[in-house]
Amino acid sequence: MRFRDSLSLLDREGKLTRVREPVDPRYEIASRLRRLEGTPVLFENVVGSDLPVAGNLLSRMDLLCESLGFGPEEWIPRLSEAMAHPGPVSETEGAFEYLEPDLDRLPILTHYPKDQGPYVTSGVVFARRGDVRNLSFHRLCRIGRDRFVGRLVEKRDLHTMYLDAREHGEDLSVSVAIGNRSGVLVAGATSVARGEYELGIAAALEHGIEVCRARSNPTSYPIDSEVVLEGRILHDETTREGPFVDLTNTYDAVRDQPVIVVDRIARRKGAVYHALLPGGNEHRLLMGAPRTPTIDRSLRAAGIDVVQIHLTEGGSGWLDAVVSIRKHRESDPRTAIEAAIRGHRSLKKITIVDADVDVTDPHEVNYALTMYWEAGKELVLSDTKGSSLDPMATPDGTGSKIAFDATRPLSVAPERRLKMQRAEPAPGV
Repeated sequence: MRFRDSLSLLDREGKLTRVREPVDPRYEIASRLRRLEGTPVLFENVVGSDLPVAGNLLSRMDLLCESLGFGPEEWIPRLSEAMAHPGPVSETEGAFEYLEPDLDRLPILTHYPKDQGPYVTSGVVFARRGDVRNLSFHRLCRIGRDRFVGRLVEKRDLHTMYLDAREHGEDLSVSVAIGNRSGVLVAGATSVARGEYELGIAAALEHGIEVCRARSNPTSYPIDSEVVLEGRILHDETTREGPFVDLTNTYDAVRDQPVIVVDRIARRKGAVYHALLPGGNEHRLLMGAPRTPTIDRSLRAAGIDVVQIHLTEGGSGWLDAVVSIRKHRESDPRTAIEAAIRGHRSLKKITIVDADVDVTDPHEVNYALTMYWEAGKELVLSDTKGSSLDPMATPDGTGSKIAFDATRPLSVAPERRLKMQRAEPAPGV
């Protein structure tokens, strides 16, 4: 579903909050998005811009799945299928107006008082170098009328493409699309094998994607993106990037990062700017939810009978997983813990529970952990690879992990069986 169609659907269903009074893109919009977490919002009158700003659109799992046309219970199988069988991408003409590269025309938000400056956070970067293409999320801080500094995570595909271009003394062609279909956003946050093009995932989720060629470089991007910034990652210029509030709602490290020059702005008629609040629900969901199919695949490959997987809000949708299983062997929880880590190396905490526990309910999970954990049923790892987003880890992501087996034992003495059973009300009463 196109970005603006999702907005229209939310409006028809009474789920969209409209803010008509003037709002400032410096701090005020971000503050309101935080107060209205979980509620889609459209700011119609943004100071200094003729574009409205929409946010919190995918800030709940039901909203994300509705925008893709299926229920939350289908999330893992649908995304797994899209990753295994990419959909069709076709090229056509776009219907954009093309403007000079004046970033002051866009309502780029400054989110928090210690931020380096205004950041584009919902931008999906379409990159091309020769026959290699990449689609991925990257935060971009505006540092000039036509310039950003962008965070390129080391060893990821875009960073590798940039290094190759730099070694040859060449800039890397990119287009940054803002206001995208949900499938494109999900694809941009999904990890695939090196060399695979993520847009096929979006095409599978969206039943096909149409793209058009950029006017100023060899990249292509969806014809229904709201705003696109065509440009280049410079091979010979870097500058300071940060501070920036990342997924864990804490400030990420300041680094030296590449400069991006915008050569042209493409904009659809009546464009709406998508604002993604750093550290907010939408950020956590888009970044974390695409990791659940990889965890699921790893668990099933290890022979685990998986029921549910949930990356918790308390773990910022990234560092803490709860997995429910149908336990067939006493060794299954330990096997599941090890498989979950293989499926998502950034995990810091893992809890394995029985099939009757709702992994999305923290009270049920805490009940299972309190009742059924005992010493020796946990795994503690130190000095191991984790996530650089963990504030207790080293800058390269080396830190600690802890995992709990909160499942009931398969066999217990007869006198203890009742103590292991959760009481349920009488049926039909």
